[in-house]
Amino acid sequence: MDPQFLYLGLLLLTGTVVGLAAGLFGVGGGFLMVPVQYWALGLIGVDPETALRTAFGTSLAVVLPTAASGTWAHHCRRCIRWDAVTWMAPSAATCSFLGGMLATRLPARPLELLLGLVLIAAALRLVGQQECALETTPRRVLSRFQYLLLGAPIGLLSGLLGIGGGIVLVPVLLVLLRYPVHAAVGTSTPIILFAAVGGVVSYALNGPVGSASLPWSIGYVHIAGLLALAAGSIPMAQIGARFAHACPPRPLQLAFAGVMILFGLLMIDLPQLIGK
Repeated sequence: MDPQFLYLGLLLLTGTVVGLAAGLFGVGGGFLMVPVQYWALGLIGVDPETALRTAFGTSLAVVLPTAASGTWAHHCRRCIRWDAVTWMAPSAATCSFLGGMLATRLPARPLELLLGLVLIAAALRLVGQQECALETTPRRVLSRFQYLLLGAPIGLLSGLLGIGGGIVLVPVLLVLLRYPVHAAVGTSTPIILFAAVGGVVSYALNGPVGSASLPWSIGYVHIAGLLALAAGSIPMAQIGARFAHACPPRPLQLAFAGVMILFGLLMIDLPQLIGK
């Protein structure tokens, strides 16, 4: 099979899974898109450094339409806390832009390890938390300035690792702010949309130009990969959001904890560490 067709086929399949996860859990799906793209770009002969950064930039670009689709679905069900979104989104977008600049210049391995450990710890805490209620009002509401500060690390991680940030934000809303699970998923979705905007702009501006860039790319954003992933992710985000609101809170809570543990293990890369 032509490697180019295999590459696009893998991304289309990945996009369908990503869209479902985005609507169901309020995440961007970068935890899946980044490793798949990195491996698939290697199949078509892209060097590892360019492949990794292209995976980061393209992943964030896919988050834009996917999160927009999920945001509309959750907004129609009135489970987005727009008071939190209004203040978290600007700082998330700004810091995601800065994170993208750093990612094109610095190694991300120490941050990947730290993020993996934090996610596993948060997932275990989430499993032990009592069952969420069905209401959409959080038990703890922050001030505008506190929400603004909270958006900063979410955006920074988003830009550095090519993820939407929901994989970190949702457990923060659930565990620290005691958001009901549906409100946490819904509120996370528009915030990761804005975080992705800052990251995409950064990877587009700080990527290679001319002959050094991949064909059909803008900086580190690969347009062909973006279209293949988005073709599967956009419609599936709507379906995932429907499943999220049809699912009782506790199973959804436990399922998200499982996704967090999986992502944490992928970040830590246990097989590689054991091999060493």
